[in-house]
Amino acid sequence: MRTFSVTISALCSLDDYRDWLIQLPEPDFDELVSAAQEFFDINQALINDQQTILGELLRDEPDSPVLRWQHYPSGDVSDPDTGAMYYYHAHADGERPCDEHGHFHLFIRPEPSARFSHFVGVSIDARGAVRSLFTTNRWVTDEYFRSANDLVSLLPNTFVVNRARPSWLVSRWLMMLVRLCEPHIQRLLIARDEFLGWTGEGELPVEIAEDRSKQVLSEEFIDIYAILTIVQHMGVQRYSA
Repeated sequence: MRTFSVTISALCSLDDYRDWLIQLPEPDFDELVSAAQEFFDINQALINDQQTILGELLRDEPDSPVLRWQHYPSGDVSDPDTGAMYYYHAHADGERPCDEHGHFHLFIRPEPSARFSHFVGVSIDARGAVRSLFTTNRWVTDEYFRSANDLVSLLPNTFVVNRARPSWLVSRWLMMLVRLCEPHIQRLLIARDEFLGWTGEGELPVEIAEDRSKQVLSEEFIDIYAILTIVQHMGVQRYSA
C-alpha cells in the first residue's frame, strides 16, 4: 500500500495562498489570472462535451480499462525544446488510495540535454478531478534527484510542453495547474527534503535514495476550485482598486 510520510494541511494552505497572491508582482499576478482563466475554460470545454481530462488523455488508447502500471500515453510526452515530460499511470488495487484512479508524474530539466527530475505527482480521482499533489523518492521514477531549492528556481517556466500530439489540451491543463499550484509545489518539495534529512548539498545518499520504505514523501490535498475562486476574487479586488 502506498504510504504518505508528510501531509500538509489544505486548510492552512488556502490562507498561505492568499498571502502568496498578495505578494506577487503585478506581471506575475496577471499571468496567474490568465492561467486560472485558461484552466477554467479547458475544464468547461470538457464538461460541455461530457468529458474529463482522463477521457481526453485516453481517447486514442486501445486499453479499456486502463492497464495497471502502463504509461499513458505510450512513450510519455516530452517537449524537445524544454525537456519537460509527463506521463500518467495507475497502480494496482491495494497499492493506491481507494479514491484514486491514477496519477501524472511531471518532470523538468534545467536544459533539454540535462537529466530529468521529478518535481510533482498529480493524483486524479475516477471523475478526472485533481485529488492531491505529492512528491516521491528517487527510486520511484529513476530520476536525477535535485534539491528543493534547485527545482523551485526552475518553476514554473521550465514545465512547458508545446506538443500538438497526443493532446495539446492535456499539456496545457497540466501547465496551468502547475502555475496555479506553484506555492503548494514549493511547500511539498521543501517538506520532501526535510523528511529525508537532506540539505541539498551533494547528491542524495544512495541508502536514502533507494530506500523502498520511503516512496511518497509529501502530499497535499488540493481543492482546485477553491484556488480558482480565490484568484478570481482577488483579481476583482486588484483590478477594481
